[in-house]
Amino acid sequence: MRVSSLGPWLLSLLLLTTGPALADNTADEADIAFELGNDAYSHGNYTEALRSYFTSYRLVPNRNVLFNIARCFEALGKFNEAYRYYNDLLGEDLPIEDASEVTRSLERLRPKVALVRVTTNPRGADVFVDRTDLGSRGRSPQTLALTPGRHKVLVRKDGFRPTEATVTVTKGRETPVDLDLGLITGIVDITGTPEGAEVRDNPNGPLLGRIPAKLRLSPGQRVLHVRAPGHAPGQYVVDVPAEGTLSLVVTLSAQTRPTGRVVVTANHDGATVRVDGRPAGFTPTVVTLPEGEHVLEVESRDVRPMRQKVTVIPDKEVKVHATLRYEPPPVRAASKTLLSVDEAPASTTVLTPEELRAFGWRTLAEALAGVRGFFLTDDRTYTYLGVRGFSPPGDLNTRILILWDGHAMNDVWAGQGYAAHDLSVDLEEVERIEVVRGPGSALYGTGAFFGVINVVPRESLGLDRHLEITGAVGAMGSTLVHATTSWEDPDRSVLFSLAGMKSRGADTTLLGNPGPIVTGLDGEKAGTGSVRARLGNLSLVAQLHGRTKDVPTAPYGTVVGAKGTRVQDVRGFAEAKYERVLSERVALSLRGAADLSRYQGAFQYGGDANQTNTDSGAADWLTAEARLLVGLFDSNRLTFGVEGQHQLRVDQKSVGPSMDSDLETRKRSLVSVYALDEWRLHPRLNLSLGFRVDKYTDLDSLPLTPRLAVIGRPYDKGLTKLVIGRAFRAPNVYELFYEDNLITQRLAGRLEPETITTFEVEHSHDLTQELRVTLAGYHNRISQLITLTTESAPTPGCGPEGAPSQCLVYANSSGETLAWGAEAGLHWQPGRWLLVDLSYSYVTLSNASQDVVQAKPAHLASGRFLLPVGNGDMRIATQATYQSSRVDGLSGADSGEALIVGFGVSGDYGRLRYFAGVNNLLDSRYAFIVGEDASAGPVPQYGRTFNLQLTGSF
Repeated sequence: MRVSSLGPWLLSLLLLTTGPALADNTADEADIAFELGNDAYSHGNYTEALRSYFTSYRLVPNRNVLFNIARCFEALGKFNEAYRYYNDLLGEDLPIEDASEVTRSLERLRPKVALVRVTTNPRGADVFVDRTDLGSRGRSPQTLALTPGRHKVLVRKDGFRPTEATVTVTKGRETPVDLDLGLITGIVDITGTPEGAEVRDNPNGPLLGRIPAKLRLSPGQRVLHVRAPGHAPGQYVVDVPAEGTLSLVVTLSAQTRPTGRVVVTANHDGATVRVDGRPAGFTPTVVTLPEGEHVLEVESRDVRPMRQKVTVIPDKEVKVHATLRYEPPPVRAASKTLLSVDEAPASTTVLTPEELRAFGWRTLAEALAGVRGFFLTDDRTYTYLGVRGFSPPGDLNTRILILWDGHAMNDVWAGQGYAAHDLSVDLEEVERIEVVRGPGSALYGTGAFFGVINVVPRESLGLDRHLEITGAVGAMGSTLVHATTSWEDPDRSVLFSLAGMKSRGADTTLLGNPGPIVTGLDGEKAGTGSVRARLGNLSLVAQLHGRTKDVPTAPYGTVVGAKGTRVQDVRGFAEAKYERVLSERVALSLRGAADLSRYQGAFQYGGDANQTNTDSGAADWLTAEARLLVGLFDSNRLTFGVEGQHQLRVDQKSVGPSMDSDLETRKRSLVSVYALDEWRLHPRLNLSLGFRVDKYTDLDSLPLTPRLAVIGRPYDKGLTKLVIGRAFRAPNVYELFYEDNLITQRLAGRLEPETITTFEVEHSHDLTQELRVTLAGYHNRISQLITLTTESAPTPGCGPEGAPSQCLVYANSSGETLAWGAEAGLHWQPGRWLLVDLSYSYVTLSNASQDVVQAKPAHLASGRFLLPVGNGDMRIATQATYQSSRVDGLSGADSGEALIVGFGVSGDYGRLRYFAGVNNLLDSRYAFIVGEDASAGPVPQYGRTFNLQLTGSF
């Protein structure tokens, strides 16, 4: 190992004879770097030699290179560094001759350095000098070379109290430092009967103490085994607090029966084990039980719990292995209580946190694009959700109720449901998304027409993380920043979040082919602030979001390419909720909220501000709800609810060159009562019956909306849901009274509530425990459908003077609009990060207006694929959606037909989480015909885009 004047050929020979031989590119690079170091060393260029040796060592760690690094430091006069590397090398498993050489080198340096010898009890503590942020200098026992003078020596070891000492070191001397690290413990104060019972941490472990006893144990969760002659042994799960005391009362029952043992294992270590409803430890574990039959439960996060009966035989051992399968998160939106997807009284899909992170969806609309029966329409002003064939012109997502953790986000002025960056900057705060198809007015009232979507946010970052920062960049100049901080303990938590995004949008927008080309004017920016807090049974949430969007499509006859046409939206709310279990069968939920919404649109009809029309809408309202859940008996659950809303302010205004006045408006108040009765008639048959009555102060009608759901398992692997329901939507202030100075639109004045009656059947068959096939059919009957239509008046009432045109006006449709649809799906998910989801939807409409028919694709197909790589720290996700053309007689991309493919790679690296993805990978070019009121021509959809995101949590 000696480097001497014999030159670099000796160094190379040593490396080849004692180092590992790696026949790959890395070894070649290490070899070249080593030779460069040898050359530099032979010419006395020790700094350059160090650089090359360090490069070689990083590529292929080798003790010969380490020796040469130490010799270079010694030649440079950096004796402290040289001593450290010689000393590290001495810890290697060296041949006797090499170890002697290293020892001689250390002895040679001793007079030139100040040494400190650090020993600790126990051994193996990380040693720091002066500051911990400079990193560990090794583990004790450790000899360090330091600059002469005073230094602070700090030692750290998991499970022990950190300690430190100040030492003065002198060149040529070794100063000893011996430190004791105190064990961090907690006290478990055990009392109970019988006295003298033995306490151990496993059935055959050493004796920890006898009752009564105060045991000093290391912090964390553990199982204590207690036994005494003549008594049945007991197992107690305790969570030992650090530096605290936990009281445990033990009661062992007199043993009247002989015992046996049950050995419980599972495919998930650490799964909770319960016997006869009581905690019994974590897998793998051994449980001693009296002879006879017992109920064994094994459960863990994200998997279906296993429950089975076991028979214990005296003095025998029974082995039980629990195979735990993945289970999707529960859903609350279907019944306002947490239920599994199978128990929910509706066709339900849950998008999990794993899917949200792996697919990199930035908005609610993007997440819903691959959900069975859903499709999107983007007119560059808003993104509209279509479901089961409906997305009527002029609709602002008013027929889908969008909830934020149960709080309705649709405003009361226009009934608008926000679905893209007008809802939130991103989905970083979202834990899961619940999608409930079908009528939901039986629980939620107006707006829950075609479905309910509940966006469930997270409550905290977790016990060990308090700050999370996300940064993202993407195509079209988009940038995003999101910061979240949180704190929690078992009874309290608080989370605060701020986020902002900005995008310049498409460089050009082609409105038809042929058609005008608009340059720029597609920018967007948004910001969100939110806070969530929980104190016992009380929770508080407040959120404020704003968004500005430039509109390049020249809506409502505005000048094509004129700068200044844009919309601005603000939506905020604050809600307090109190939930408490009053008894084993009774639970109470109370909530109160204050909401606001603001909208302003600017529409450019000329080259200056004097020719700009603006319209605006503003609303403030209060809501309150009380809900009582009563379990009448084991197989019945009854929910009663009362809800009220009072609108403090609903204003709308239209300003133009010839007019500046407030438009007609109306404030509402309403009171609603609802009930939901859920019965388990048979282990294979559930019945859910709900209804709601809404009383509006300004409506003559009294909407009554029932829903009946029958959920049955006709055979072991089959699940059938039959749902019959009715929903309504009351006309909003915007639809009733909005007009734009008769430039394009006049007010409606009077509208009737629209209603829908739905008949739906869905059957699922489990081919395996992870693979499910689903078939569904539905029939909708819609009356009084409210759509934005063009009048056919004898004398046109709108348009500028000298160029009259027919007015747009909201009106009820005549007769019933009928929809018939069929859906199919295949879902395979054996684990959190492994997923295949395929779906197909078909719908046909009758007695519907041409605008309604031309706004829907008859065929929808989607596929989502998620695959873990390696140990699961990296994931690959792909989503493909196909939608057929929307306009009869106009096929292909000009009518919205498209195959959209997305691809993403995501993963975790320590406390970092990353995502890199491409949307519209095939760069499909397609457009939507959205009507003359929304655009001067067909609206092209965005081509291929990318998104890069990095999140760090601390």
